Amino acid sequence: MSRERRSDWADYPPERIPTKTAVPELDRFLAESGTSGRVLDLGCGDGRISRMLSERGYRVVGCDINAAAIETAQADAGPELLVRDIAFEGGLDLPGPPFRLVVCQLVISVVGAKREREALLRNAHAALEPGGLLYLSASAVSADINPGYRELYEADLPRTGERHTYFSRDADGNILYETHHFEVSELRTLLEVAGFEVVSVDRKAETSSRRPDEAAYFLYAVARRPAGGPKEHG
Repeated sequence: MSRERRSDWADYPPERIPTKTAVPELDRFLAESGTSGRVLDLGCGDGRISRMLSERGYRVVGCDINAAAIETAQADAGPELLVRDIAFEGGLDLPGPPFRLVVCQLVISVVGAKREREALLRNAHAALEPGGLLYLSASAVSADINPGYRELYEADLPRTGERHTYFSRDADGNILYETHHFEVSELRTLLEVAGFEVVSVDRKAETSSRRPDEAAYFLYAVARRPAGGPKEHG
């Protein structure tokens, strides 16, 4: 497929970037894990979650490909926000020591094709200190609770070339970006291939991010960079 996925997000109007305003699963993870120290927010968008983490006492660095969103968010004091292509195969070139925690909130589903998803996870792995944790949320295959998604998967398959991938569109039918919904086993495999030890992957029935009156599944994963290897940061 020839569509330029990077430009979809690099040029997206910051005020329209879809973001869940409530993140109870992340709140629960933070409370139960007791994680402290440096946190990397990959795909931070308008910096909403980065600011929340900073207000809770974490030392936060946020990264996003959308320069306008980063510029808008930097008006607020708090986390350090950087313009980075989080799915760049050459790494992220981040300042400072490795991170104790990487947060990736509903980004891996929209970052691009499998190649970009793999690069995103490799970058997350490289940014972590040994023993550090990745908290990741993703959209899940929802055909069985929402026939509309089944129709989208089937309609866009000839163009996307990938099952459970479709185009998110505006009210006029214009393509905004590409979205992939994961099976649990698929996400586990991607994490393991990137070098993570999978701690858990939970599936929750909620409402769609862009269609709040419709049902959808989401996945919440926690994975660990194994301890004992040499530290990487890139």
